[in-house]
Amino acid sequence: MAVRVVIDRRRCIGAGTCVVLAPSAFQWRQGDFLKPELADPSTVDEDTLREVAAACPTRAIVLEQVVDSVEVG
Repeated sequence: MAVRVVIDRRRCIGAGTCVVLAPSAFQWRQGDFLKPELADPSTVDEDTLREVAAACPTRAIVLEQVVDSVEVG
């Protein structure tokens, strides 16, 4: 099962833990008080994304389970 990464901008304080732990998946967003944004989360595995979400001091990074829909015909 895949996950989708969501950053809650209202909760983010720009601590940068995500950028340090997964620099290929997150980058600094210029012009937004240096808050991070998603770059390419597919460059790291799901365990790393879970580690990043758990390390966020404000829990601004949320992982959502993505379920592939299958049509039954």
